[in-house]
Amino acid sequence: MSSEAIPLTQTDRTHPSTGETNPAKSGKNSLKRKEYDEYAWFALFLLAASYFVITRRGGGIHHSRGGLLSSFSQPYQISASSVSVMENSSEEALRSIFYIAKHQKIDSTRSLQLAHNHQLEVVLSSPPDLYCTEETADKKCNTDDNQEECKKQSSNEQSIPFLSHLISTTWVHDEDLGRGFLLLADGGRSGRIWRWEVGGGPITIGRSLHMERSGCRSGLWVDGEDNTKMRNGTCPDNIFSGSVSSCSKAALEQRTSSSPPLFGSASLVVELTRDAERSSIGKNIVVAEWGERRIVRVEGETGARTPLVVLVPPPKHHDTVEVEDEGQEAAHESEEMSVSKWVRVRRPNHLTYTPFGDLLFSDNHDNVGIVYRLKEAVHVQPISAEQSRDAHGWERSTMEDQANQNNIDILFQTDALIEGLALGSDYSMLYILVASPIGKTVYRVSLDSDDDEDSVSGDAPSDEPNEGERVGASVFYSMSYGDCEEDQLIYNDHASSSVGSKLSVDAQGTLYMITCSSTVMLLSQEQGKVIGTLASLGSESFTSIGFGEDGYLYITSPNELHRVKTRIGGVTLPTNLVVPQPAKSATSA
Repeated sequence: MSSEAIPLTQTDRTHPSTGETNPAKSGKNSLKRKEYDEYAWFALFLLAASYFVITRRGGGIHHSRGGLLSSFSQPYQISASSVSVMENSSEEALRSIFYIAKHQKIDSTRSLQLAHNHQLEVVLSSPPDLYCTEETADKKCNTDDNQEECKKQSSNEQSIPFLSHLISTTWVHDEDLGRGFLLLADGGRSGRIWRWEVGGGPITIGRSLHMERSGCRSGLWVDGEDNTKMRNGTCPDNIFSGSVSSCSKAALEQRTSSSPPLFGSASLVVELTRDAERSSIGKNIVVAEWGERRIVRVEGETGARTPLVVLVPPPKHHDTVEVEDEGQEAAHESEEMSVSKWVRVRRPNHLTYTPFGDLLFSDNHDNVGIVYRLKEAVHVQPISAEQSRDAHGWERSTMEDQANQNNIDILFQTDALIEGLALGSDYSMLYILVASPIGKTVYRVSLDSDDDEDSVSGDAPSDEPNEGERVGASVFYSMSYGDCEEDQLIYNDHASSSVGSKLSVDAQGTLYMITCSSTVMLLSQEQGKVIGTLASLGSESFTSIGFGEDGYLYITSPNELHRVKTRIGGVTLPTNLVVPQPAKSATSA
């Protein structure tokens, strides 16, 4: 072989005989590359502009999904296509809230048809999470020999559920992303927090798991019915090890299987940050943990769970509120007793911040509903990640006895179950939804009263209001279950059956209240009159209702997420009224 052989790496720019580069040809190629580089930005611009037009055109507030490509995707299931008008005078109010079809007038059923792409739609759905009893379980699937066959049968019949029991939602705005997303609290089993969002592109991002075991981790308080003792239990497994096919078909049709245990996260709220651009901006999320029987703040920086509420004052006897003869002496005696005998919170729910940084929440004690207030909750100092692991066994919220801090008081008490809390549009009124065996009542409590005043109480609707109602709580609206369909199960005397935040208020003060099983009733703020209803036929019982900042009203059932486009958003809290952090010198003094 000749030593003059041309190397394999030689290119055509090198002369084949001499091995030298052709200057003319090399200059031409360099000039072409320079021309391509000059127009590369234009090509990128065309691609970006095309993407923007395709994903944005036809979108905005008038469409359920943005972009031209959304027309090729499968449409969401419609669960309600009209709203009912109670009175002719209410039609204008409903048109200002919902998007009504053009040239639509009230029909014979006194209904207004919602505009296309503005109907109540199911955006997230899961098969039901059922616990089968021995009587209803498919025994063939309980033997080791038939497991493989049953798994194949399960995959063919129905998919494995991922939602156990949705209870509430909250909206979070991410400054880094420049958009927000919805967090969904799943109270079934040990709890999960799901994240649901729609991106800026043609495809919905959909759901993703935000937090696992959001309500039960240690199992220390699972079997602790006693208010003072801690018992070692076991948190339910969150892994759905089968599908609904593990139950017999008869059980599925008759729904004779039991519901999953509720030890998950019952309520969520973004911690209010002083002088933030909006109230939904915050790194810390406050969670009501039913399995741990406490309220914690999940620190965005470290992931530690700082206990905010562990102990609460016990229910007050009615004679301390209603009997005027005993007066302040009886109230003072009750207060001293509550400080020394605080009890562990049982089913904390309906987390709501006030503009001043106080945290309102409810708890149901053996059919006694109580609304509490944690004063200046935004100033509770965070704990470290190492302390967070040990805090599951704490019988207090901090290293010091919480009862001696006396930072929690009772705002409202009733002999029924509390199903929702909502601040009024002017932040001075607190609306409380109460469910009793005969119906539902919305109470209105003023938050402008002095902190030293006694708490108020309310009972089931009656002809004569009790003393507590006359003092500070007034009945805003009441209804009977007789107004609902016979096949709609509304009330159960067990606290866990009345879960969910079933009350919300929009920016104009209109109240949205889940009344019957799958019906939302709209109440005017001025007179408490019904202006309309939004009913879903064939849906599961609604568990919560709340506004997002994307122009939608979100409604949950145990295994579904619904939404409907609205012209009015929810109440937004100001952030400039949050009480400043006390100075260290003043605190120590």
